[in-house]
Amino acid sequence: VDRGNAGPDYQFGYGSVRIQRTIDFMRTGGFLEGQVFQGQAFTVPVTVVAGTAELKVTLAWDDYPGVPNSTRDLVNDLDLRVYSPSSQRYFPWTLDPHNPASLAVRTQEDHTNNIEQVVVANPAAGVWSIEVYGYDVPMVAQTFSLVAPAPLQVEVCGDGICSGPEDCYSCSQDC
Repeated sequence: VDRGNAGPDYQFGYGSVRIQRTIDFMRTGGFLEGQVFQGQAFTVPVTVVAGTAELKVTLAWDDYPGVPNSTRDLVNDLDLRVYSPSSQRYFPWTLDPHNPASLAVRTQEDHTNNIEQVVVANPAAGVWSIEVYGYDVPMVAQTFSLVAPAPLQVEVCGDGICSGPEDCYSCSQDC
């Protein structure tokens, strides 16, 4: 549940968790884990039905430990890219660390945080493309978690579909 200003802020972050809603959501299968390397994209189609009030997609990853006193916030930097059926791109929430009182905006990529969220009010019906992109991944592959409307379907082979990593890795065909 969002608290404070719309979107994340420096006082409440992304808000507070409602455990019953969270458990109910987990049962839908609307999350998965994956990994990307430098310059690689992991793409997931999400079908939005007509009349959907909101599309919310969240990306999170455990970053590698940084170097003390470094000016760089992230070691591995991933980007959450969300595209509508008409290929319009939607950006994640970002905050200005130099102006903590300013409101979060959705006008650019986030190269500061290891949690990114894209929210689209009244999204167009159709198949949306959700992409996790390895923007700057110097430390081997980066594992991530992606949360979106369920069920997430990942195409892993020419004619195969899986709904989670356990299915993806058992594909016997060359992808």
